[in-house]
Amino acid sequence: MERFRSVLLTIFAIIGTFCILVFGVSLVFGLKPEIVVSGSMEPTIPTGSLLLVQETSAAEAEVGDIVTLERPRNGGLVTHRITSIEQEYTDWKITMRGDANAADDPQPYVTRTVGAVVATIPGAGYVAGMFRTPFGIAGIAVVALALVVAFAWQPRSRKAVPGEVQVAEASR
Repeated sequence: MERFRSVLLTIFAIIGTFCILVFGVSLVFGLKPEIVVSGSMEPTIPTGSLLLVQETSAAEAEVGDIVTLERPRNGGLVTHRITSIEQEYTDWKITMRGDANAADDPQPYVTRTVGAVVATIPGAGYVAGMFRTPFGIAGIAVVALALVVAFAWQPRSRKAVPGEVQVAEASR
C-alpha cells in the first residue's frame, strides 16, 4: 500500500506542477490558453493540443505566422497560418489557411490585434478540456477526496501486549 501511495502522489505532483507552471507562465507573460479542437493545422499543430496565445498588434504579424482570431458573428476562435495581410485604414485585413486545408478561409478577418501562438503542448488540450466539464470537475473532487483518504487513513498495527509472544508470518 505504501508503494501505491508513493506512485499516486508522484503522478499527481507532476500533474499539479504542470498546471501551476502553465498558470504561472500564462499570468506572468499575459498568455491565454486555447484548446485545438480540429485538425485543420495538422501535422504542425495536432488536434487536442494546448496553445499558449499572446495578444499582439496585427501590425507585428507577418505572412507565415500562426495566429488565433475570432470568427465573424461570435463563431468561436480559429488558429491558422497567415497567407496575406494588408492594412486597411486603422485595421488589418488578414487572410488565413489551415495547413491541412486546400484553400484559404472563406473571408478575410478584419482586426487590430491577433493572438500570436507562443507555445504548443500536444495532447494537453484533452486534459484541460476535460477539466472544463461537469464530469471533469466531479472527477477532480473524487480524486482529491481519494487522495485525502489514501494519505489520511493509516492501517493500525497491532501493539504487543505484555507477556504475549509475537510470531512472524512466514514468507512464501
